[in-house]
This record gives sequence, C-alpha cells and structure tokens, in this order.
Amino acid sequence: MESRTKGSSDSSTDSGDSSSELTVIEAIHKIARANAFSDLDTEKQLALFLRSWWSRTYNRPLKDPLLESYTIEELLYEFYDRQERELAADSHVDQDADRIETKKIEQNLDWAEEEEKKELEALRAKQAAEANAAEPVNPLEDPSNKEWMQKKIEEDMAIAKEAFGSDFGEDIDEDFNG
Repeated sequence: MESRTKGSSDSSTDSGDSSSELTVIEAIHKIARANAFSDLDTEKQLALFLRSWWSRTYNRPLKDPLLESYTIEELLYEFYDRQERELAADSHVDQDADRIETKKIEQNLDWAEEEEKKELEALRAKQAAEANAAEPVNPLEDPSNKEWMQKKIEEDMAIAKEAFGSDFGEDIDEDFNG
C-alpha cells in the first residue's frame, strides 16, 4: 500500500526528491484532517461533518445505504434533535436533583423546628419546676401531710385510751383560737 501520488513510479531511484511526494495513506490522512478541522461555512463541509457525526453516533460506516438516504436537512435535524434531547434530559436531572435537595432542606428545617420546640418545652418545664421549688412549701398545708397527721393523732389517741382509759383526751378543747 505504498502507492505514490503525483506520477510516482515503482522505483524510488527514478525521482531524486521522493520525500515531497505523499503516499495514498498520507494523502487520505491529510484530507481527513483538513475536513475535521475545517470551518462549517459551506454546505459541503456541513454535509461531511453531519455524515461523520451520524456514522460515529450510530456506529455505522460512511457508505451505509441508510446514511446515503438522508438529506442534509434530515441529518441536521437529527443532530440538533439529539443535542436538544440530551440538554432536556440533563435539565430534568438537574430539576430532580434540585427538588430532592429542597425536600431534604425542608425536612432538616422541620426536624430542627421540632427539636427547638422540644427544647423550649423542656426549658419551660425546668423553669416551672425551679419556680415551684423556690417557693417555700408550708408542710401544714400539704394535703398528704394533713392526712398523715390525722392518722397519727388517731393512732396515738387509740394507744393512749388503751393505756389511760376510754375517757382519755375528752376534756381537751381542740379549739385553739378561743
């Protein structure tokens, strides 16, 4: 595959300047490189680009009969359609990610608010307990103390009546105010 261009011959000694001549491979590579780096300002260059894009995208040869059946407008539409659909899919993914992130933030804020409410309730309960503990409790006004004292008095009276007779304590005036 060493064919030469520009009127080359089979012997390399015929021409003293064989370095300036290109092989077929080199010439094809040069054309492909020029096409790859060319501006898409002509219809021919645009068609070459779109055919190459289609071939790479669908992993089909450039001589594929299906590719040959496309017009440049159809290839251009397919190119832009594919790009726009990828952009739309990326946009949907971004929107979903934003929605999920917003939901997480809202959940965290709700949790923080609940925790603050719990802390506030605990603080209020602690303050109420401290306020109640700070007030001096009159033991004579405590209903459980009154009940205990009444039982104690009745028990002591029963013991004393047994020891000193059944009329013990009846002469005592329980009205201390008068």
